[in-house]
Amino acid sequence: MSILTEAESSQARELASVLTRQKPLGKVQLRIDKRSVDVPARAVPLIAEIMEKLGAGEGVEVRTIHDALSTTEAAEILNVSRPYVVKLLDQGLIPCQTTEGNHRRIKRSDLLDFQRRKDVERRRAADELAAEGQRLTREHTRER
Repeated sequence: MSILTEAESSQARELASVLTRQKPLGKVQLRIDKRSVDVPARAVPLIAEIMEKLGAGEGVEVRTIHDALSTTEAAEILNVSRPYVVKLLDQGLIPCQTTEGNHRRIKRSDLLDFQRRKDVERRRAADELAAEGQRLTREHTRER
């Protein structure tokens, strides 16, 4: 991690500003000497965030996200206990693989699919409760 000069910090802030204020962004390219390279659209917000942090004088760390998660890592992502994740695995609600050392590994995509399904179920239940509450309020109002 290196500390940027004031000029570099200014450049980083300017780049972050340009990348975040234009919606839709259009094509972003990096020019290295006389060669231009397209920046993948999904990378642009990450670059903008990194530049914003560096421009503010903050340190930045980039690390790889592994596809195979332990039950502890899965529990942290779902914000639940590890034993609860194990229970979900035992019930077959989240697919997993068992290693030679008898450890369970969960594909990140499977975990995120489970999380999305649960979010949809929660939203549906909340909508049903809200509708039932409105129906009961209307009935109560009519009875008066």
